[in-house]
Amino acid sequence: MNKTYAACPQNWIGVENKCFYFSEYPSNWTFAQAFCMAQEAQLARFDNQDELNFLMRYKANFDSWIGLHRESSEHPWKWTDNTEYNNTIPIRGEERFAYLNNNGISSTRIYSLRMWICSKLNAS
Repeated sequence: MNKTYAACPQNWIGVENKCFYFSEYPSNWTFAQAFCMAQEAQLARFDNQDELNFLMRYKANFDSWIGLHRESSEHPWKWTDNTEYNNTIPIRGEERFAYLNNNGISSTRIYSLRMWICSKLNAS
């Protein structure tokens, strides 16, 4: 018997073992994370340079929220599941919430309006 693999949901894009969703309008970080959670996902996490390259290319010119945040500039960056970010790519700025821009990763305040990207493991 052939195994059937569930693809990513409609309007999501599959890359290796993950599905990514790119928003169509901007919102603040809190709304973006709530939106992702309602889709059984989180604000986007990348685990290697290839995934980051894909996100950077696919977000086009839009600044887009990802799932990195910290309690203060003295604290480490963490993903939404509270695992620590390995700082492979430095995050610019002194704020607490991270987003992708055309130069890499920057930080801003929670209520800034940005596009967003959700990610989840695909259901294979």
